[in-house]
Amino acid sequence: MKRAFAFGDKSLEPAVNRVNAIRRIAVIGAGTMGQGIIQDLLTKTDFEVLVLDISDEALARCREKFDKLWARQVKGFQIRKEDAEALSVRLKFTPDYAELADADIIWEVATERGEIKAKIFEAIEKHGDPEAIAAIFSNTSSHTTAELAVLFKSEAFREKFLTVHGYFPFEANRLIDVMKGKYASNETFAFGVVFADQILEKTVIALPVDHHGYITDPLFQAMGAIVSWDVKSSRDIVELGGLWDLFTANPFTVLDQTGHMPYTESSRHLGQALPENDRLRSLYTRGKVHYPDWIAKLEKDGRIGVTSPSRKGFFAWSEKGRPRAEQVLDPATDKYVPIAEISRKDYWSYYEAAERDRRAGKIKSAESLVHVACADDAGGRAFRRYALPICLYALDMIQDRVATPGQINISTRAGLRFKVGLVEVVDALIAHLTLDGLIELVRRARDENADDPHNVEMLDVDGESGPRKGKPCLLHDMKKRNITQLLGYGRCYRTPVAEYDFDAGDYRGCYLDLKFFEPSSRDRVASIVFNCSLRGNVFNRAVVDQLTHAYSRVLDMHRDGRCGGVFFTAAGQGMRMLGADAREFNRGWFNRETGYAPLTEAEAADSSRYGVGCFRMIQRSPVASVGVFGEKWGGGAEFTYFLDLRYDVRAHGYVYDTLDRTSRWEQKNTYNQPELDYAILPGFGAAGELKRLGMGDSVIFEVFDQGMTADRAYQVGLSNGVFDDELGALRRGYERVRNMAKDAPYSRALFKKELARDADDEQLAKETGEVFNPKKNPYIKTGLLALLDRGGKRLKMDYACKDTVLPGWQYPAANGMVDADETEPSNVAGGQQGDK
Repeated sequence: MKRAFAFGDKSLEPAVNRVNAIRRIAVIGAGTMGQGIIQDLLTKTDFEVLVLDISDEALARCREKFDKLWARQVKGFQIRKEDAEALSVRLKFTPDYAELADADIIWEVATERGEIKAKIFEAIEKHGDPEAIAAIFSNTSSHTTAELAVLFKSEAFREKFLTVHGYFPFEANRLIDVMKGKYASNETFAFGVVFADQILEKTVIALPVDHHGYITDPLFQAMGAIVSWDVKSSRDIVELGGLWDLFTANPFTVLDQTGHMPYTESSRHLGQALPENDRLRSLYTRGKVHYPDWIAKLEKDGRIGVTSPSRKGFFAWSEKGRPRAEQVLDPATDKYVPIAEISRKDYWSYYEAAERDRRAGKIKSAESLVHVACADDAGGRAFRRYALPICLYALDMIQDRVATPGQINISTRAGLRFKVGLVEVVDALIAHLTLDGLIELVRRARDENADDPHNVEMLDVDGESGPRKGKPCLLHDMKKRNITQLLGYGRCYRTPVAEYDFDAGDYRGCYLDLKFFEPSSRDRVASIVFNCSLRGNVFNRAVVDQLTHAYSRVLDMHRDGRCGGVFFTAAGQGMRMLGADAREFNRGWFNRETGYAPLTEAEAADSSRYGVGCFRMIQRSPVASVGVFGEKWGGGAEFTYFLDLRYDVRAHGYVYDTLDRTSRWEQKNTYNQPELDYAILPGFGAAGELKRLGMGDSVIFEVFDQGMTADRAYQVGLSNGVFDDELGALRRGYERVRNMAKDAPYSRALFKKELARDADDEQLAKETGEVFNPKKNPYIKTGLLALLDRGGKRLKMDYACKDTVLPGWQYPAANGMVDADETEPSNVAGGQQGDK
């Protein structure tokens, strides 16, 4: 959003004010991760960005990357030529540490090696001004904040130091870690969290206490490490690494994309620094080495993946276009060989899991992972040998109060892109096996691997041996407390909406795609922020569950007199709100070769029923509601129709003129209902709600057929205010709902009752179900492909209606001429089905 907002939270205001005063950021390190951070900063802020690297070659590569990026964006009508020039002016390159003197934030992204970091920090201390610097960040993958803070001699610099760590690719990964450690001040920590949250627009895992690698990195590091010691052949890389494809992706594939250095350097450091009670410490020290010899040889030869000159690493990658693995390394011969299919005979549970998901219309589901975990094939043994120790490690972090269940689940979903979060997997195992059954499954895994002392220690669930000796696993504590799930799940789709708080002994809200700000006693306004800007804040099943849960909390607070209004907005530049998630319009994975796989009518009807049910609760409750948004599409626009007031931020960009066939920079539409173009229905009630808001048919057609700018919406009464500045819109919208929250509950409830009009939501759900049925709506097969297959060639729709019954319409029988035997005038105008 470029500037931060406190949402009525007085405790955030000092950090918000400091963030809004930032003008210059220095990034030390022009490599892959540094370039991602620079791109994010240039896109999401107006700051001057200084790139510092002692290598002139690295600086030249970085400059070339951005020159090419901006040229592509100008050519693709994403930005104007003058925008590219303005970006170039803001970006400075230097090898001179003296340039740090004027930086408000210094972000080190250079290396994982402690001795090199020490030299960099010495230079920062020499040239930086601790009074002027708001914060110093390090993007370390394995060090704790305290380990690095002591590299500064001055306490003043230590108080300003945080570890702030993003994930590859930084500009396209929504997760970021902010870790305080014992030296940073509370003010610096609050600043770092607000900056990462509202300026970088990331999903923030804020850790007050130190932990090696935060939450996500030690999990990913372990995914590769735990398999690597057993790799002897090319098949092992594919089949053993392929276990993680059931969750997200083969870690060896990912490491080839990111480069091996962070992995190998982190392995060295973890092998030296992990505490005695860390379950996974043996993964990083076997004798005198921290990772297997076959990985060390790759590192020595410079075969570190896609970015190496040979484009080889664990795999050999294609030379042109998007990187594609063409061969896989055989460590036994050090040669690259064809990638073999995972053995169906030995790993049949992998294939059964995929087939179960296909039949159920799911993608990498928890149920299928449980199926593999319990299987008696090589796949089941791989799950128990490699995945169960990492599940236990996650439980250790909860038990040691390093992280909460929700933080771990969000880290694996957002950072590692698990389709099902790691804690969801643990909950699913407990649901299927019971707590006792899961404990027995771990013991079974221990016995299966009795010949490997390292695995026996990692699979200790009873506190009998290894690093966790004397401290039985959290599963035993859960059994004593009668806790059978670590997460709370939503009413509609059973996606995570809450986490268990072991200290409070109850569940509390925890959201991946929303931020919830509780009301202050002064304002009595709760704020709900849609928080998945990388995907345009889409309305998917998880968001419906989270919003329903969050608004239930609002109603509880209203009942207690703590809340009288709710303020809605969206994170991200432009405050965009997209509609329903197109990925969920297809049953399971979308496959270009097989085309659209239709939802059942019941599934499609539920998407309308649950969404509208949530929106209607918001609309009819006695709580005042105001929304501030920018560009809105489909369900994102529909959501705002249910609110009491709507404020709009003008959107500008290239708009394609279909008549002149040119793109022009102008004000874009902020209200867009494109559903009819894709052969579907606005299933969240757009037509009825626009009618309720007083829009005439002509205006409604305008919204659906051409869209509507913020100024036009204000003109027709759909918008209650229009702004150019996002922060100005937030301040005005929040102030409006703060005043509305003062209304007496009884009179506001009665007022809303008088305004309410009957709406047939069940009929809408039924019709939404029907529109997704290709037997009734044959046009959906080609219409939805434009949404599902953005990169494919758009098929031409067959608009013929001869064999299709159109709802609410029948064609007249008459052809415009009088039949020879006709004696009475006939009605030649079409009518509703059933009319006579």
